[in-house]
Amino acid sequence: MSGKGILSVAEENAFGKADLIPAVVQHWETGKVLMLGYMTREAYEMTQRTGKVTFFSRSRKKIWVKGETSGNGLDVMDIRWDCDQDTILVLAKPLGPTCHTGSISCFDGSGLQEKKPPFDVWSELQATVRERKTGDPDISYTASLLQSDVSAVLKKLSEESFEVSLATLVESRDRQLSEWADLFFHIAVALEKTGVSWGEVMEILRKRQGTGGLVEKKGRKKPGGKS
Repeated sequence: MSGKGILSVAEENAFGKADLIPAVVQHWETGKVLMLGYMTREAYEMTQRTGKVTFFSRSRKKIWVKGETSGNGLDVMDIRWDCDQDTILVLAKPLGPTCHTGSISCFDGSGLQEKKPPFDVWSELQATVRERKTGDPDISYTASLLQSDVSAVLKKLSEESFEVSLATLVESRDRQLSEWADLFFHIAVALEKTGVSWGEVMEILRKRQGTGGLVEKKGRKKPGGKS
């Protein structure tokens, strides 16, 4: 997202009421909250124009582009305002760890509850799978899969799908959940192996929303380009 650079009437009014507006940054694909910053009108316009998340530093009293030093920038995918027009939500793709500590998010510290929301678990699983890509296959099952032929990864995915079906028919709920967890793990591995991102898959599902399943299937192109 870049090139807009012209404020709407509502945006003009918002910056007319406040010099600094808080901006929450959320991961485009996982929904994880990455950080909180503050934007002046100039920082907001730069964010729109360049497609790079840009803030105003309250301590240094200057505009700064996230990642200008570390390289861990944030590419803007969408910008939304809350109902009161006093807080900005930026949906972005991170180019590396967002926090200066090296964490994915500035909110990765311990919470009041020793639990993690589902999107945290999934994003951390994806990150772990990615890290294991160059690991030792003799000690890491994930590394052994990722360093094998793609057909071996897909064969394992098929096996796990069958085990989910079998468990659903004859096993306990706990066993079913365990098999589902195995399947999702192998989906993450297969996505990494084939170079397909979770976001790309979700975009296909988004485009299908509002279209009847039977109608959508009839419109799909078959191998060879035929409908």
